[in-house]
Amino acid sequence: MRSYAQHYLKIPRFILYLIVVDVCLQLINAEFTLQLNFLMLEHGYKDFEISSMIGNRFLTVLLCSLPLALWVKGKKLKPFIVAGSIGSPIVAMLLIWAIHIHNSELIRILMAAWGITFSLVQVLAMPYTLLNGNKDAETESIALFFAAGNFTMIICGAFNWLLPRFHSFFNVESLLVMFSGIALVGIFFARSLPDAEVLGSKIPLANVHTDYDWQIIMRALIPTFMIAFGAGFTIPIINLFFYHVHGMGAEAFSLMNVFAFILVTIGGFMVPEIKRRYGFKFSITFFQGLSIVALFILGTTEWYNGWHGALTVAIVAFIIRQPLMNIAAPMTSELTMKYVGEKNREIISALTAAIWSGSWFASAQIFAVLREMNLSYSNIVFITVVFYIVGVTWYYWLIRDYERITKADQ
Repeated sequence: MRSYAQHYLKIPRFILYLIVVDVCLQLINAEFTLQLNFLMLEHGYKDFEISSMIGNRFLTVLLCSLPLALWVKGKKLKPFIVAGSIGSPIVAMLLIWAIHIHNSELIRILMAAWGITFSLVQVLAMPYTLLNGNKDAETESIALFFAAGNFTMIICGAFNWLLPRFHSFFNVESLLVMFSGIALVGIFFARSLPDAEVLGSKIPLANVHTDYDWQIIMRALIPTFMIAFGAGFTIPIINLFFYHVHGMGAEAFSLMNVFAFILVTIGGFMVPEIKRRYGFKFSITFFQGLSIVALFILGTTEWYNGWHGALTVAIVAFIIRQPLMNIAAPMTSELTMKYVGEKNREIISALTAAIWSGSWFASAQIFAVLREMNLSYSNIVFITVVFYIVGVTWYYWLIRDYERITKADQ
């Protein structure tokens, strides 16, 4: 255990500062994931309207991620990270206010603005870490990013369940405002990042089509797209699934996520050891494969939701699925970064963010159409299952190709 912890002690202090910045923004993301849909339901929005509005956030990240990566290549990343740490909490609070006054157009605009400010940190954190961090602790740094971000779901979920029991003041809206305000703490840590940075190599815009390894980049992005597109049908609206299919409210949903993300966080800290012991091939495909089975079982609970045990099956499947898929996430991120090589890291990070957001935007719009057509939640979940299967299969091929390249270079 001591030698295991020593790997984490190699992470530089300023990388820990960056992780704190990310955690502050992830507090907003976690709270919005848990509660924002319920707030909009309280204000009379239908599930297809909610999905459509949330899609604006993903659309702006899709449109901005690639230009951002091209713009910052060879520049200091700290100013952009500071801007994100300031802008994201402010936009989040304005968004809550827009929902409160029921201004649909302003909600769409602020959803878009929130996507931009949030991506300033999300897109640049990984390239910053790989450029400036300790090379001997890269896996630990990546794992800690994911684990710390997942820990915010535990914090938000626990407070969402506990605080309303102490005082009626802590309703859905006040909790959203509270966590958005707490996130402003990240500004201090963003400003504490060192001014001196290791800069990425500058690539002129005129040479973008030749100086990046686009064939390698495209191969690496295919499984990301398949999983992201599939996830977009289910993850942003999973609380609506539990609400409409099983009658689960905001507090119970938050409590369920606490248990799920406790397992996610524990699993996140185990990622480096799992990778060292079993390698990418087994670790990624095995855990993602099991998570797909759990998601399929979750979807089937709509078929027998009249049975008194259906909710229990859904909860167990959800709690099991979360850590299984999230254990693989840091490893797929590291695999992708190493597969494309150092000069492609900023662009792959931006394109990954763009794919996730673009896929979720498209999925959100398709979800809205499918729900207007009264397609069942279970069938929508099964769409995710199919895309996941294709994505995991492609990751298996990508790992084999990476291993072949690595052996050839030795």
